[in-house]
Amino acid sequence: MECEWRDQDFSESEGYFLNKLIEGMLETMPKNILEIGCGNGLLTYFLLKQNLRITAVDISEKAIGCMRKQFGEEIKQKKLRLECADILEFLEKPGEKYDAVVGSGIIHHIGKKDWKKLFQSVRGRLNYGGIFICGPEPNAGGLYALAWPFAGFFYRIFGMDFDWEVEKGSLDMIPKNLVSVLKAAGLQEAKILPFQTIPHFHSKFLEYIDKKLVKFVKGKHSLYIIIKGRKNDTLR
Repeated sequence: MECEWRDQDFSESEGYFLNKLIEGMLETMPKNILEIGCGNGLLTYFLLKQNLRITAVDISEKAIGCMRKQFGEEIKQKKLRLECADILEFLEKPGEKYDAVVGSGIIHHIGKKDWKKLFQSVRGRLNYGGIFICGPEPNAGGLYALAWPFAGFFYRIFGMDFDWEVEKGSLDMIPKNLVSVLKAAGLQEAKILPFQTIPHFHSKFLEYIDKKLVKFVKGKHSLYIIIKGRKNDTLR
């Protein structure tokens, strides 16, 4: 597990797409953010470049250990607080409210049966006007429902890892279902936004095409999506 991120570790494309996600997170000018499923701090690294106070949660002690090693100075400066905990259990506890709850590719690792509980708990931890945003997530809607079962095959062709046992939740990620559950959980302005329209497989040409296409393709037609909702009332 990578424990130390540096700017030179990221390609121009990786930086472009991560910053694209962060722009959506920052539209409400949040001051404090809860990052769920932080892993080894890839998204955290980019978030810390902003003037934010971040609480990052992950169930993996190894991941949190990597975070402590990487971000020791930011922890000392109280820009970052780490919690090793199950996400649902952490969210359900009474505690601090946040201007934004964010995640990177975490929803398809949470069972579909727990989506409503997750989104309700997220809502309970948001301040009024607070935003929930998570991406990139796989899109299994429409024709993509036929494509994802073969993802492992295509990734292997290009020498990339794809663990189906870990990624099997991808087949549940149907945009209209996600929006329905977001609304049922009390999050307003529920929407699916485009993140990536085609797989890159480390190809500069495909990256270039994707950057052009993603500006015109709706979220429900994108290969990878951003899930977004907002708390627009003062009720819990």
